[in-house]
Amino acid sequence: MNIPSPRRRLSRWITAALGALVTAAGLTAFGAPAQAAVDTGAWYAIVNEHSGLALDVEGAGTANGDAALLWTRTDAANQQWRFLDSGNGYYRIQARHSGLVLDVYAKSTENGADIVQWADNGGTNQQWQVNEQSDGTVELVNRNSGKALDNWEWATEPGSRVSQYDRTGSAAQRWNLIEVSGDDGGGQTGDGSVSDPNLQYYGRWAADGSWRTMGWAGGYVEAAFTGSSIGVHLRNTIDVWYSVDGAPEQWRRNASGDVTIASGLDGGTHTVRIGFRERAGSYTGDPAFGGFNLASGGSTASIARPDDFIEFIGDSITVGQPNGDRPFTTYPYLVGEALGAGHTQVAQGGACLVSTADGCYGMMDWFRRSSAWVGHDDWDFSTYQATAVVINLGTNDIGHGVSTTEFYENYIVMLERVRQAYPDAEIFAMGVFRNRYVTETRNAVQVRIAAGDGKVHFVDTSGWVDPATDTWDNVHPTDAGHRKIANLLTPIIDQYL
Repeated sequence: MNIPSPRRRLSRWITAALGALVTAAGLTAFGAPAQAAVDTGAWYAIVNEHSGLALDVEGAGTANGDAALLWTRTDAANQQWRFLDSGNGYYRIQARHSGLVLDVYAKSTENGADIVQWADNGGTNQQWQVNEQSDGTVELVNRNSGKALDNWEWATEPGSRVSQYDRTGSAAQRWNLIEVSGDDGGGQTGDGSVSDPNLQYYGRWAADGSWRTMGWAGGYVEAAFTGSSIGVHLRNTIDVWYSVDGAPEQWRRNASGDVTIASGLDGGTHTVRIGFRERAGSYTGDPAFGGFNLASGGSTASIARPDDFIEFIGDSITVGQPNGDRPFTTYPYLVGEALGAGHTQVAQGGACLVSTADGCYGMMDWFRRSSAWVGHDDWDFSTYQATAVVINLGTNDIGHGVSTTEFYENYIVMLERVRQAYPDAEIFAMGVFRNRYVTETRNAVQVRIAAGDGKVHFVDTSGWVDPATDTWDNVHPTDAGHRKIANLLTPIIDQYL
């Protein structure tokens, strides 16, 4: 059973830009096939058109790196696959027996690369486009490489390998999706641990032994679960917020250890979302997540991810400081929720666009890191791909001696780096609410547009915020101020998603 996320707008059909994809891969462009409708709640045998053999995990292995291959169709659990929605017409293809997903090993873009199963990390090398062919078969195209899942060397013997190869449209690259019967078709249940493939992470979460730590602000974890209660396993003291079954978010302040956040639930399937107060400034809480604690007999089920994901890059205004109920009262969180999108805030109080000699965090550099407390560029952008990025920077640079020329030149670099990180994202550069460097921000956007980037936009925020009524201190918006900003920004982003 695939459970929808608790807060979701009506999904949209998004047509893939296939012509651009194949051109970028150096292929001859051919007509874009229709994206096939797959049932994300069903399990399928994936059978090669040329050989009649089924996609299989070698030896029914359950380890990362076990090979995908072709075998006589048996409909065993290691030949059953379901399609987990990654948004924008892409899916992760999950093996029923292991809960791992189909992966192009080491993110290779080469013909002949190994196809394996691996823990679901949302990487583009684990995302596949399902293109319906005129004969009813499908072509499976990897998002990272642009290459098709291929019966290597047109094999017909069980045990033969599968790989990726330049798209040819041949029978070796066409697959029949055959829905299979079996126990309940309900999917792989999970135990709520940090590596449970049913858990959905949003934002910058880093592995830390048996924990996942939330970097920056506004990250959260979602799951669907059964059982009469739900709890969370924490390492050290932290302020944790939560929502069960889409109810308004609530806090547990100064929590640690095993914390029950809901009990007395009925016997159905429920949803949970949790997040932490960001570690920043004098607040040194430990934003470490050790998994969900399930009731006896309870389990997790898969929960759908939304089509879109928005990353907001900024300073204390984007974080929502000093408001006590951040992040869920901030304009980034409100915009994401209104659009039914996943969202996160890569933001830090006091941050600048430009790194300065007196120590201002320059987000043109720091946004490439997993958190504000690491000392090098460590973030793997294949972990997730944003469909939109919103930049709100320039409030603080003037206090650190950044000239207008320096700001303009570095904003261009910022836009180039965001584009490199997120090749397909719509990028929104906001003029800051205090009207600093607005001309430079607008001109930097124009430079990128002139360079051929048609997905970058300047957002004029003039008049959005009245310092006297919408802020605490002429700078930081109140909760009401954040709602006002969200109401103005949401329709601007909406028209591009």
